[in-house]
Amino acid sequence: MPLIEPPMPPLETIFKNFSGTWKLHRSLTSALPGFPSGTFTGTATFKPHSAFDGSSLLYHEVGELITEQGYKLLANRKYIYRFSPDDEKIAIWFVKEPAPETNEEIDYLFHELEFSFLDQRWIAKGDRLCEKDMYWAFYDFRLEDNMKKMGLAIQGQRPSERLPQRLCL
Repeated sequence: MPLIEPPMPPLETIFKNFSGTWKLHRSLTSALPGFPSGTFTGTATFKPHSAFDGSSLLYHEVGELITEQGYKLLANRKYIYRFSPDDEKIAIWFVKEPAPETNEEIDYLFHELEFSFLDQRWIAKGDRLCEKDMYWAFYDFRLEDNMKKMGLAIQGQRPSERLPQRLCL
């Protein structure tokens, strides 16, 4: 019986569909005292960036976290998404902090995406060890209608605690 190769993920299509501004909704659940749980809403913007010879997008999210106690906190974060057609990979990189308004610098790798095809859609995962903490990211790409929706769930675990986070774009 011949071995059937899985289809190759449409990385360039997925990467190009990141571009633009997305509505952002994130639920945060913290098991740590002093680290708030709550809901973050705002926008996430992907725009071209000069890193990696221009084969990258700057991800910048801005919004408000409303904690379970009702406190309102302004928050933002930046990453650089890189598409490498030679390696057939999409990787996400941290931006050096404090990040300036322009000319953001790459700091270190957050994770590379490993793709698979499940239930008629492309999904990806990435993981990262940060000292004793482990983080797993799960992406869900809805390519119909030019990827107007995508999901991201991040699960973190310290040696004795779980730190879930769910993001919908």
